[in-house]
Amino acid sequence: MVSIINFVISQSIWIPIIIGLVRFKIIKSECLPFFLLLVIGLFTEFISFLLIRYANHGHGYGSNAVPTNIFVLIEWLLLAYQLHSWGFLKKRKELFYIFISAPVLIWIVENIILGKIVVFSPYFRILYAFLIALVSISEINYRITHDNKNLFRNPKFIICIGLILFFVYQILYEWAYQVSLIEAPMGFTTSIISLFAYINVITNIIFGIAFLVGREEKEFEFESL
Repeated sequence: MVSIINFVISQSIWIPIIIGLVRFKIIKSECLPFFLLLVIGLFTEFISFLLIRYANHGHGYGSNAVPTNIFVLIEWLLLAYQLHSWGFLKKRKELFYIFISAPVLIWIVENIILGKIVVFSPYFRILYAFLIALVSISEINYRITHDNKNLFRNPKFIICIGLILFFVYQILYEWAYQVSLIEAPMGFTTSIISLFAYINVITNIIFGIAFLVGREEKEFEFESL
């Protein structure tokens, strides 16, 4: 029952996808990697749900760890590229390649070499969540100083607000989840874990708003962190 409820809640991802399809001109020029990530996320949710439900009907233990671990790697690559296309380290290609490659190497070690792909191991998840939140904060700061008259019609600014909310909470979620594996779940950690699905809804609404009110804009490049 819980898996069904979580799956239904996760379908809020249709909000930004539908709005993005309607306003595809804005998406194509500004946010195509991010929009592609939302579509991949939708398919990942379906695959995860089917894996869990199929195993449950067979009286086995269903886990969506493998597709989820693959998805978070794709998420890192697409979000890093999206932020790069908006200006992050755009003039320092070598440094950007190091920035994007280091977490990938950690993912490979954690999931392939150590064989953790069948479980929810936290190291890569916490690292890339922290990096995305950090760069999103830098992007917001840049927009405030260079385009502060039109911030709430700027899809980049609004999307970064959603990214910060989501990934800061993901760090908290990963901590709570790992604690719950070590000791009996406490009320605090259980609340953090259960609220994650609703944070996902809020961020999907934010992304939908970004696509809805977004406008094409002049090219800006930011380099700071």
